[in-house]
Amino acid sequence: MKLSRRSLVLGLPVLSSGCVGRKSSSELKPHADRDNDGVPNNIDDYPTDDSRAYKGSRFVGSRTLQPGEYTAMALTNSEQDSGDIVKYEVTVTGSTGIDCLVFQRDAYDSYADGARDVSVMSEYSRLDVSETEVTEQIDKGEYMFVVDHTDLLTEPSTVPVEVSFVVQMIEPP
Repeated sequence: MKLSRRSLVLGLPVLSSGCVGRKSSSELKPHADRDNDGVPNNIDDYPTDDSRAYKGSRFVGSRTLQPGEYTAMALTNSEQDSGDIVKYEVTVTGSTGIDCLVFQRDAYDSYADGARDVSVMSEYSRLDVSETEVTEQIDKGEYMFVVDHTDLLTEPSTVPVEVSFVVQMIEPP
């Protein structure tokens, strides 16, 4: 059987695709991870700080919250830095307001366990909003950002709300 030139040219990449550029798993070398946080030093912005790996974090999303529900995001600000900037933008579809709350980690843990006598960080929080934007320097520590449709501070509506958000921790300029 004689192969045409076209068959040979089209078939060659298929035949060789499994052979080119592959290494066996025994040849791959793992990257060092000095602080053992699971992020290799070569991509870790803080290779000696196991509490964070990247200079910034960003959460973008949209959630439908039923009355009594909330959604939370962790904001870690390294003990080795002087402080970062928390920036968030939240929009609620419709006329119902929600609360945007920032908790210290311990207070959030109590809140998540059902406590309703917990303190929020009022300088970073906004109540009964349908749209808000906040940009503030925040002290070092562990925090939680919560989009809240519970009765903690503002009575929730009787209908679900659609919430869109962008939440970031960024380094100061």
